[in-house]
Amino acid sequence: MKAYELNDISYLSTPLPDDITRAKENGDFAFAEELIYEKLHFSKTSQILKQRLEGELAVLSALNDDQFPFDEKQAQQKLNDAFTEVKPHEIWELVRTNNVEWTYKKGQAYFHRRFIENLVKTRHDYYERYRYEEENSIDNERQTELDDNVRKMKHLGNRKAKITLKQTITPKDKLTAQEGPFLAHLPLPRANSHINKAKVLSTKGKVLDIADVTAIQRTIAFQTDNKDDLFFEVEHEYEIEATYHDLFKAMETQKDFPKELSNKEKQEFQNELSEKSPHILFTDFLYKLLAEITSEKMNLVEKAYRIYEFVTTKVNYSYMREYFTIPNISEYCAVNQKGDCGVQAILFITLCRMSGIPAKWESGLYISEYTQGPHDWAKFYLPTIGWVYADASFGGSAYRGNNTERWKYYFGNLDVFRLPANDDIQTDFSITKKQLRADPIDNQRGEFETAQRGFRFNELDWNVTLLGFEFL
Repeated sequence: MKAYELNDISYLSTPLPDDITRAKENGDFAFAEELIYEKLHFSKTSQILKQRLEGELAVLSALNDDQFPFDEKQAQQKLNDAFTEVKPHEIWELVRTNNVEWTYKKGQAYFHRRFIENLVKTRHDYYERYRYEEENSIDNERQTELDDNVRKMKHLGNRKAKITLKQTITPKDKLTAQEGPFLAHLPLPRANSHINKAKVLSTKGKVLDIADVTAIQRTIAFQTDNKDDLFFEVEHEYEIEATYHDLFKAMETQKDFPKELSNKEKQEFQNELSEKSPHILFTDFLYKLLAEITSEKMNLVEKAYRIYEFVTTKVNYSYMREYFTIPNISEYCAVNQKGDCGVQAILFITLCRMSGIPAKWESGLYISEYTQGPHDWAKFYLPTIGWVYADASFGGSAYRGNNTERWKYYFGNLDVFRLPANDDIQTDFSITKKQLRADPIDNQRGEFETAQRGFRFNELDWNVTLLGFEFL
């Protein structure tokens, strides 16, 4: 396969042979690669399996990017350094209770590079024991900002803001002229019913293309042959509006709310009701799970709420390995009952579609005075109401903090602290990459490639800086 063909990750739904799976699960990636090469050169191996095996080589490369750097001793020391009153072997208590992400490397357990941050984010007892008060203070300010938003949205019905940002991307290491040409992408806000007046203010680097505002995954692309000119920058601004929807009132007052879409709606939203391999698949396990949390007598808004309730109250937030390394994200989330914002959003979308509720992906950046970074969420369609939003990870965070009002708010609503750059998963940019993407799902942290290969995130410096935030 050519490198760009690996970006069509539907091959991840093809099962791996047992021997490769055993080597991979034991963390012996070198042996797994040996087994893969043997099968790739075996004349009887089918083409569909060869495609999966070539893709698995890229997956193993991503897993080798040291996303799990800490062995048991180092992880326990990290706990001792970060928290007060740590017990001996406390790291294994966290493993048993599914509160830490870990994997095997040649039979030994290794722990996720952000497992400390994850504990502070998801466990109040660890938050209280955390030694770094300044970081907690920043988070407290952010929580206050979110609660203030809920109150104002309910009072005003909507909010508007003008946001100005600077984004930069550059490779960490020096490159040679022979590796060119060099291609980079950075995300830009795309037009939807909530985004207006998006414009690029200035750039650094040779701009190849600025995608149309309606692009599904909107980017600005840079290209150069100059190895000494690999710092790319864009300053841009946009206006965003959020509108308040009280779906709980709809559940209480609209007892005759539709239980299914009209035939016209089913035809119009066919794509938003369909499977999309490998991550939005209607599996037997998910059908059985759906039968546990919904019933045929429920209308569509009640079903959507039950799905939201399950994801936000039964799934633990967890920083993840790269999505590219997970064969089926929605089933992974439901089986393991853990995942970050995108993993939770994909499970919500999948279960909605299985229930006859059109649902879509949206993602980009979360932008506020206190934090700026990648974020994913979902939107879904309800008859008589239209498209509304669900942010399962923000809802789950509110639920863990016993904040019922904010938990309910994120069923149907977002805030203005967003840059929506992607309207779907697994689609091409306007300037298509010729190499394997760092993230074949969507684009939030930018992309960079040479003529020989695509770069992973650990090889890049990407930054976003808030230049201005003004409520309108």
